[in-house]
Amino acid sequence: MIPSSLLQQYGAALNRFAKGEYVFHESWPAHFYFQVEEGSVKLFNAGENNDYIQGLFSHGESFGEPPLIAGFSYPANAKAITNCRIWVLKKTDYLRLLRDNPEVHFEFTKMLAIRLFHKTKLLNAMNTQNPEKRILTIIDYFKDKAPRTTPCYEVPFTRQAIADMTGLRVETVIKKVLRLAEIGELALLDHKIVRH
Repeated sequence: MIPSSLLQQYGAALNRFAKGEYVFHESWPAHFYFQVEEGSVKLFNAGENNDYIQGLFSHGESFGEPPLIAGFSYPANAKAITNCRIWVLKKTDYLRLLRDNPEVHFEFTKMLAIRLFHKTKLLNAMNTQNPEKRILTIIDYFKDKAPRTTPCYEVPFTRQAIADMTGLRVETVIKKVLRLAEIGELALLDHKIVRH
């Protein structure tokens, strides 16, 4: 996360996006750095029957950087899933910020490496026909990046969102979550999924 004071120093604006509003569309050219101050954003590809969620981002997290750095168009859509306030910084100012602040550049590089590691794990899980493994991989990804306040992680997503992130049908997710609860991999508390 880039401190808001540093973003402001380089000319970032804090923009509001209403729930359901697009931040950018797939195939748009990348001209801005985005960092969530408040709310949640999903990065996704729209499918015929459902969306495939590439990532979910909340306070302090940035999104859409690879096209910004490498100079290609956005490969996915970004949409506010709650009312949001998002820092928006022009590409030229963002690149100058990275050049002027090597410690921020290093943290950004580390964050991209972690995302790439988790994407590789998810792709490996998606390559299997094992729905339970897909479900646990996506839950563990978000568990690992969540701040640790308790030993248990309460999954903040609906079964439909898990289906959209794993490429499974929602009916399959419902059945497999029940099975994972039966064997002790997950717990169900008041219809919420919990991972130890």
